[in-house]
Amino acid sequence: MSKAVLPLDPKAREVHPGLQRLESLAWLMDRAITIPGTKITVGLDAILGLVPVGGDVATGVIQVGIVLAALYYYKVPRAIAARMATNVLLDIAVGAVPFLGDAFDVVFNANTRNLRLLTEVQEQRVHQQPVSTRGSVFFLGGIAVLLLGALALVFIGFLAVVSWLLNRPLF
Repeated sequence: MSKAVLPLDPKAREVHPGLQRLESLAWLMDRAITIPGTKITVGLDAILGLVPVGGDVATGVIQVGIVLAALYYYKVPRAIAARMATNVLLDIAVGAVPFLGDAFDVVFNANTRNLRLLTEVQEQRVHQQPVSTRGSVFFLGGIAVLLLGALALVFIGFLAVVSWLLNRPLF
């Protein structure tokens, strides 16, 4: 059972030896335990997520720690840090929904996703390539469009309910 998220160039490990600890933490949180008879792995995130409210808060604190380490110690660009924070928010928000959230925790693996983003940044830096933020900007733009669409639907639904209550046409 491999802990590595991505094959990391040995030079990147020399530049930031703490990356191995973050890899181990992401592995523990997302995929440390294989469910017998399957290829499905779970970690403490999914297990602690079964504890109402407190479990999701506890795992969220650890996830925020990984994002802060990426931002402050590894100096990831803000767009990538924002994408990492969005992964954490999605994991916490959906994880808080009973049953659906537990299944989501098994599949989404926010820590592994965030470590993969951090590892890609480190690889680009080791090979003296400019760090690409394009994928993160598109991801964040897509999330913004989805949120605006959801807000618009909620607003239209609110207007429809008010119209129905007042027994008047909506438009």
